[in-house]
Amino acid sequence: MKRRSLITFSLVGLLVCVAGPVLAEQLDVHKVVQKIQDVYNPSCCFTASFDQLTVNVAMDMRDRFQGQMYVRKPLDIALDVISPERQKVVMKGRSYIVYFYDDGSQVNGEVPPEINIENFFGFFTNISALDKNFTIELSPRQTEPEDKMIFLELTNTSNSQPGFKVVLGVDRKRFTINRAIIYDALGNYNRFDLFNITFLKSIPDSRFEIKSAHN
Repeated sequence: MKRRSLITFSLVGLLVCVAGPVLAEQLDVHKVVQKIQDVYNPSCCFTASFDQLTVNVAMDMRDRFQGQMYVRKPLDIALDVISPERQKVVMKGRSYIVYFYDDGSQVNGEVPPEINIENFFGFFTNISALDKNFTIELSPRQTEPEDKMIFLELTNTSNSQPGFKVVLGVDRKRFTINRAIIYDALGNYNRFDLFNITFLKSIPDSRFEIKSAHN
């Protein structure tokens, strides 16, 4: 059976935005973005539990990954994947490493040049520049009252490749990003649901080092 890696599925399948009524038609996008930045800017780092659904439409493949995310400005992201297979993903800018606990193997790579890093995970480390790197609008979506989220659609201002977009689900009260959906023009998508978001004063370097995964 072919091994499933969170990072490779994410790169292969980068969503279809579902249309529907927007619950907050009177919202000012700029004010929402400012509130998000007011929440994230004071802290260097945050951690959150994540549940990722990855769908590749052309290959009729669906996969789910769960674990813990660590984000540290300006470039560091680590994903400790618990399910379905223990693995650790470390991203620094365009570079990534995936370590598999079961056999101690690892994969090194670069995010392809046609994928703007801001459209992948990069925007999490640079929330302060969200409105500079993206054109942001309220996103049409299906009505999900229980979500209690504001949905924003982000289009990268410097991306020459059409179709790459990010949809963010923003908590209406806390203005944290509780959902991030990264998608391409082919209908492939990654949906990240984030829980227990905690802002931190620091995260040790070991969280972003593969050698620590051996311990």
